[in-house]
Amino acid sequence: MLGKLLLTGLLTISTLLTHAEAVNLKGSDDFPIFGEFVSASNSSTKGVLMLHQCNADKTMYEALAKQLASSGISSMSIDFRGFGQSKVKGLSISDIRKKATSRKHYFEMLDELGISGHRESDVEIAYQYLVKQLGSADNISFVGTSCGGTQAVLLAQKHKPTSFIFFSSGMSDDTQKIFNNMSDIPALFIAAQDDSNSYKSLNKAFLESKSPASRMISYKGTGHGRPLFKEDHTLQTVMVEWFAEKANQ
Repeated sequence: MLGKLLLTGLLTISTLLTHAEAVNLKGSDDFPIFGEFVSASNSSTKGVLMLHQCNADKTMYEALAKQLASSGISSMSIDFRGFGQSKVKGLSISDIRKKATSRKHYFEMLDELGISGHRESDVEIAYQYLVKQLGSADNISFVGTSCGGTQAVLLAQKHKPTSFIFFSSGMSDDTQKIFNNMSDIPALFIAAQDDSNSYKSLNKAFLESKSPASRMISYKGTGHGRPLFKEDHTLQTVMVEWFAEKANQ
């Protein structure tokens, strides 16, 4: 009974130390970028930058952010342009999808409207905000789901993370080449075997990784990113344990 009370007390304290803050940022062209910073405690210098997949938004990481905070790790997530709250009139992914006549047309519209072209600089702004809140850039990891994985690799060219999680993040040949130059960084690769592009490219990245600490988790089926959280209720805990272990090394 005493143990149960102590555990409840610890969980309560942990919850009290968790603080979620809505963040309003501006892109290099003043485009509004909305994010959320979840602080573990005022003294935490451990952080994770969370980059969502391109059929979701930052809310996919809400539960993960809370678990990270309970483990003493702060986090920052943003909505990419056109997603979630990061929208202005005429620049909404849902509206663009409705107007697109084909997959090719969809991506052409993203380029024409500058949505894809600004993503890298928007992620840089989010990273700098996280560094400012933590007071240090020495212990920050990245998680990128699907298209967010590419952004994690591009950001890592400028700012070396403590570790990566690539979650259903199919890598193009160009992204793979960039990652190969930083594959000494520990990475956790997660993909479903029938999510063919993601699985094949992440398995290749895992096999070629130069870090002995890198790991690969594979699932049966076609689950891509967020749906895997529902299929495996322990997955977010695995992610938290990965980041906590790497942050403490």
